Amino acid sequence: MLNIEFLNEKATKVNSALKKVSKILEMGEDAFLKTPMYPDRVKYYLIILYDELEAIACHILSNIHNEKIKENCLERLSQEGVFSEKLNRLLQDFTKFKVNLFESGFNYSERELYYLSKEIVDTLNSLFLKELSQVVKQLKEKQPKLAIPVNLVKLNHHASVIKGEIKRLEPFKKMSKEEFLKSSFAIDRSRYFLVVAIDSALWICRHVSRQIGLKPSKDCFKGLGGNNVISQDIAQKLSTISSLRDTLADPTKEVDREFLYNLVNSEFEDITNRFILEIAKFIKYGKRE
Repeated sequence: MLNIEFLNEKATKVNSALKKVSKILEMGEDAFLKTPMYPDRVKYYLIILYDELEAIACHILSNIHNEKIKENCLERLSQEGVFSEKLNRLLQDFTKFKVNLFESGFNYSERELYYLSKEIVDTLNSLFLKELSQVVKQLKEKQPKLAIPVNLVKLNHHASVIKGEIKRLEPFKKMSKEEFLKSSFAIDRSRYFLVVAIDSALWICRHVSRQIGLKPSKDCFKGLGGNNVISQDIAQKLSTISSLRDTLADPTKEVDREFLYNLVNSEFEDITNRFILEIAKFIKYGKRE
């Protein structure tokens, strides 16, 4: 899914790097060639600029192809013709420049660097953000429409955190009950993993509650259950578990080890899986069933 916050952050950094290069180039060609630190600084800022553009390109490509793409994104994006011909050509030249810069050990013709930098700055300033916004708009239009307008990127992140912490509990599921209850390490680690997962479940609960206009309450899960967002039994179980969050997080406080054992072995995974599934259905259809 598109992460607009991420794209805005990267676009801001692109603008910052462009301004720094522009400020040096505005000194003129003679000053650029006669002042050793100018070419060095421009090369440094151009590498930063390239890295930010690469991050944007990877995010855009990942959304276009519905798969995680992490390498050679700027080059691939330009080859796929996502932007205008002029901008695509510039991005290809920029990619070649970066490769040549590293292969030459940063020994690059200063005059060539000046004119290439000027072309990069001028073209990106005039075209990049405008064309990027058009591409983002097209991608947003293709995204599935949700009945409840949530921050899907962050919601997916927290759902992944919950599943990740459950996976980290796996080694303790293989222990016998007696082994688990006697193991301080298993108890301490389980408490920590559960707290992280509970925090993410609470974030999802509070975010969805805000998006449907529920007033903040001490018991978020019961609020969702009372409004038929999630089933009552899941709301009650998550309410009970979340009420123990502070106790689980405080290593000086004792917990019911048998209750913890049951959570680790089946209950918590079953409860959170149902919670995530019911939340997903609700934000997509506006109702639980």
